[in-house]
This record gives sequence, structure tokens and C-alpha cells, in this order.
Amino acid sequence: MKLISLNIWGGKYFDPLIDFIKQHKDTDIFCFQEIIDTKSNIKESNEFRANLLSEIKKILTDYQTFYFPVVEGFDFGANPVDFDLSFGQAIFLNNSIKILSHEDYFIYKEENFQILEKDFSNLPTPLQYISILLDNKVFAIFNFHGRPIPGDKLDTKDRLMEAKKTKEIIDKKTGGKVLVGDFNLLPQTESIKIFQKDMRNLIAEFNIKRTRSRLSPFFGKTDFQKFADFTFVSSDVNVLDFKVPDITVSDHLPMILEFS
Repeated sequence: MKLISLNIWGGKYFDPLIDFIKQHKDTDIFCFQEIIDTKSNIKESNEFRANLLSEIKKILTDYQTFYFPVVEGFDFGANPVDFDLSFGQAIFLNNSIKILSHEDYFIYKEENFQILEKDFSNLPTPLQYISILLDNKVFAIFNFHGRPIPGDKLDTKDRLMEAKKTKEIIDKKTGGKVLVGDFNLLPQTESIKIFQKDMRNLIAEFNIKRTRSRLSPFFGKTDFQKFADFTFVSSDVNVLDFKVPDITVSDHLPMILEFS
């Protein structure tokens, strides 16, 4: 089983991203963060790919799509738009794999959410879950995107709450567990320690040097943060391989997990 997790940056680096997905069509599960969708004919908005979800669907024709729109009516600059537009995250699952169930959770969302603040401070925190059957064993796959503010990626009361709430959901599910995504956290945080209490942190275990790419506007600067993305697995997941290739398809690097 091959799984790729990637924050795709709204398709801003579109052609290399599409080439990367085409090159990895042997992947069983894609977990994407920052994916955009529109039912209009508009292809670009604020330098990002408005129809990104449908563009990826054209490539991954043999996959089931689970799209979780987190924000609607705003572009990636937090500007209100006057056409159909949403962004969130998505899981693409190969049709050959039996799905047992799927759920979407808001770990955080303001009541009566209507306006996205310009600094993204009230951006909802999503968690996607799918349960699949592989070789007569159940696996629970989780796609997470943690809150981006504050930008130092250190612990706050809200981030600790999110980690605890997310872990509580994970702990209630059965089967081998795989948790991936853009956590917007640094490795030394207490929030990360919550996840790795009884799960393997593959970023640490495989001595990954960074998960942010050279396309990050902070790359090479003193305030460049090397980490944001993580992969955790429960002890009953047999990890065959894990790597984070240094390629430029987004401002994040893809995490590629092979497991059984």
C-alpha cells in the first residue's frame, strides 16, 4: 500500500504538481491539503488554481474522491469572491480498495463562521477519516491540517486543544492507524508529543531533514522553518518505506509512505 500526503499550495506551482501526480499513479491513497474547487468556469483566482480539484480528478480517474470544503466564498488570500469557490482538503482512494466508512470533522470552527480573517486566525481546522480493508485487516487513514496561526509553529492553548481533540478521535477508531498532513507544528512541541505517545513519528524515526520545499518564501532565510508536515502510524502498521523527496511541486514536500 502506497500513500502520499502533500500540501499542494492551491496548485500555485501547477504544471510540476500535475506531472508529479501523473508520475505516481501507482499510489493507492493521496491525502492533499489546500485544494481548491469551483463549479464555475474560472480556472485561476489570486494566482491559485480555482478548479484544482477537477483538474486532479481528470488524472486520477480510477479513484474515489472525498473532498472536505473547509471555507467557501473566499480565495487563498482570504478575499471574498463573487463566484462559487471553496478550499479544503481531499483524499483520493484507488477504486481497487474497499472502503468501509468515511467522516469529516471540524476540530475547530467558529460558530456562525461567515468571514475569513485576513491573517487566517479563524481558519477552521479539518480532519478527514476513511476506514479501508486491506488483506483482511482494517486501516484507519486520517488527513489533518492544523491551524496556521501563530506562524512560529509553537504550542498555544488552542493548538494543544486541537492535538488532544484530534487524538481522541483517532483513539476511538479501530484498525491500523495512519495520520498524515500539514500540522503547522515544529517537532519539539508538546502538541507533537501528544500524537507520538503511542504512535511512531516517521519524520523523527527516518531522520527527515525538512518537509518544507525550496519554494517556500522563507527558504534560505534565518526564519525558515524546516518542518510543518508529519506522518504517524500505530505500532500494528508495518512500514515498508518512508521518504520525503526534495522536489519542487509545492511549498511543502511530499511524504511517501509504503506500508502493509
